Amino acid sequence: MVRIFLSASIPLPTRNPKYYETVDLILLREAIKALAEAILPRGHITFGGHPAITPMLVQYIRAASLPKRNVTLFQSAFFLKDFPKENEEFLDLRVTPMEKNRDLSLARMRNEMIDSADFDAAVLIGGMEGIVDEAALFRQIHPSKPIFPVASTGAGAAEVFHSGEYPQELLDDLTFTTLFRRLLLGGQLQ
Repeated sequence: MVRIFLSASIPLPTRNPKYYETVDLILLREAIKALAEAILPRGHITFGGHPAITPMLVQYIRAASLPKRNVTLFQSAFFLKDFPKENEEFLDLRVTPMEKNRDLSLARMRNEMIDSADFDAAVLIGGMEGIVDEAALFRQIHPSKPIFPVASTGAGAAEVFHSGEYPQELLDDLTFTTLFRRLLLGGQLQ
């Protein structure tokens, strides 16, 4: 079973404008949907809860009758009062303890999440500075595993893509389901 770490979020206009100004929301949504369709029937996705991504994944899982047992959702207790109701849909919800502040709470959650499994790869979609942080942490914890920043979704994923050497198709190929099947299930990871 292929195990994928997903790092994704929708940039906020009130935070760093470079992420909000470069995100392609339509492609971001399509990429999330395609990843669920490609991976969940035969693999597992682990991700950190985000108020926009969590409901989106729940919607796609319901619509396509995908196995929700193949998803692990991490959340920090720091955000407990803001958990979306869709969190209840996930069978494997892991809440990490709250630390002294937001940054320390997020750092703890990210570390526990990325260290929670022997992932086969990371997929980065959209996002803000958290995507960049999670890519660096994934590289540190899983140095031999590939990272696939889907640069066509813009934002943090594009920043990671342009800061390294990644397949050009992550920028050019918009047939996301085919792209993910080829990169994640096509024998490159086995």
